[in-house]
Amino acid sequence: MAFQGIHASAWVRAERIKREERRTVSPVQRRLDAIRDRLGRLIDTAGERSAAAARAVLKALVYGDRSGIDNDLRERFNRAGVGHLLAISGLHVGIVASVAFAGFRWLFALFPALLWRGWGRRWAAAATLLPVLAYGVLAGMSASTQRAEIMVGAFLGTLIIGRGHDILNTLAVAALIILLIFPPALFSISFQLSFAAVVAIAYGLRKIAPMAEPAGRRRPLKRVAAFILVSALAIAGTTPVVLAHFNQTSLVGIAANLVLIPLAGFLAVPLGLFSALLAWVFEPAAQVGFRLALETIEISLAGVDVFAGLPFAAFKTVTPSFLEITLYYLTGWAVLNLRNLRPAPWVLAASLLMATADGLYWATVRFWHSDLRVTAIDVGQGGATLLELPGGQVFLVDGGGFSDNRLFDMGQRVVAPFLWRKKIATVDILVLSHPDADHLNGLIYVARHFNARELWTNGDAHATFGYQALMAACRENGIQVRQMTADACGTVVGGVHLAVLHPPAGVPGEPRAIDRADRNDDSLVLKATFGTVSFLLTGDITMPAEQVLVTQVGEHLASTVLFAPHHGSRTSSSPVLIDAVRPDWVLVSAGAGNRFGFPHPEVIDRYRRSGCRIVCTCTHGAALMRTDGRTLEVDTVVTAGDQRRF
Repeated sequence: MAFQGIHASAWVRAERIKREERRTVSPVQRRLDAIRDRLGRLIDTAGERSAAAARAVLKALVYGDRSGIDNDLRERFNRAGVGHLLAISGLHVGIVASVAFAGFRWLFALFPALLWRGWGRRWAAAATLLPVLAYGVLAGMSASTQRAEIMVGAFLGTLIIGRGHDILNTLAVAALIILLIFPPALFSISFQLSFAAVVAIAYGLRKIAPMAEPAGRRRPLKRVAAFILVSALAIAGTTPVVLAHFNQTSLVGIAANLVLIPLAGFLAVPLGLFSALLAWVFEPAAQVGFRLALETIEISLAGVDVFAGLPFAAFKTVTPSFLEITLYYLTGWAVLNLRNLRPAPWVLAASLLMATADGLYWATVRFWHSDLRVTAIDVGQGGATLLELPGGQVFLVDGGGFSDNRLFDMGQRVVAPFLWRKKIATVDILVLSHPDADHLNGLIYVARHFNARELWTNGDAHATFGYQALMAACRENGIQVRQMTADACGTVVGGVHLAVLHPPAGVPGEPRAIDRADRNDDSLVLKATFGTVSFLLTGDITMPAEQVLVTQVGEHLASTVLFAPHHGSRTSSSPVLIDAVRPDWVLVSAGAGNRFGFPHPEVIDRYRRSGCRIVCTCTHGAALMRTDGRTLEVDTVVTAGDQRRF
């Protein structure tokens, strides 16, 4: 977003949105908006009997309107390995260019004078620029569309000037033009995917096609084989980029592309665009064309559902490092050049050796370590704590979150990517301290995708959408839900003693040891002890629950690190608790500039007077604490955090 000049985002409830009466819009933009509105109405009219999803997809393909494509539909396309169909990019612009070039070449072939002078291809390429540009303008000229236009324009330019061209050189020119216009495009997902796919196809075909040319093969079979090869090369070329950005790969992508690209790309897109042109000449004919395009899209959607519904269609995986991506491409280059380049076998051997070493390194970091690592993940105004135990077991205590995951899913956008970057694909135990949205909602996505065995809760079955979604995720994924209380015996995992200290015996709704009006006081309080170093995670308890905790647990509350209760609110972190815990470090999980004013200055003063060191995610970012059972190391993302900023 920063690359596009956007440095902040916000949201507002629909009823508070007011339409500006007067706004300055250029005549060209006003005309384009009117064209898109008219096309949208025509598609809706033609598709009265079609599914809303089909109309949304056709609008996205014809003029780039993706407002009707929800997350569920997008996820189905991604699982099927055809998510690229939903964004106007090189594929769509290339299809328009191919169809237009073929049509113009046929048209100009009717003029012998052009053929005698060898101008047929040149004139066809020049004429193709017009529909290509028109399609880009109609589609809104998004960043990905602009890059596709430049790439296709570079190829057409080589035909216009009549120069023999090398596809890789042309790609390099297109990339140079794009980066000169907008250098940050190098870090754009669409830029990386587009060029990775085209380079893989161009280079792979150059190396494989001569070796795979069998004698006597029938032309239809030859074309099918070529299409399969192109799809395989595109998927192979983009897999590392897809894994790096989306942590998901599709196992049915080749088959899905073989079926769906001809349907959605070579039938629906040309039909839709041709119908858009007809709309200005004979509207009834345009509606017939849109209806045919919609029927094609509905068949495509049925195919998407078939492929996406397969149990092995796609799987989530960890994030590859830059070294691993480099080794992947080096290995691919070496395999393609084993027969004709002398260094290729050595490059292949070196790449495989380094890949093995890399795998052993991460296995050691992930499973064979002997220390306890506790990370306070920066989830803004909320809480999420990761415990990596000696031997590799993983606990996640809370997951942060906002009131509505449709606005921002903390689990999907922050917690899961953090885990994947640490090569964590399995979270053994999920812990929900209490069912507030800022602790619960981020756990939903993790429960669905990280193979958890158990979910520990305080037993408070809060009837919220988030809690119900979490319970549904547990049922769907076979996660055992366990209610934990202070009566539960502690357990030792990997040499770490884990004990639940609160809430006391009983469940919410039954007589309790405290009379509270705040559900926060039911929060699970968890203590993790490794050797002489211990961590006390307190959820959102406030002073009444703190008093009960001190009374019932007493001197066993003493801990090296205290996670400040309730994000450092004024109603928590009582002197009684601080005196009982006597922490060396206090960690506050709170959002920068949050509307509650957490951590409260009075609370910070209490901790400072006790002599402990303070770390807050709102100023220091995520905090990683590592201990061998004797000593404690604390690192933060922002190393220059100044406690005076509280």
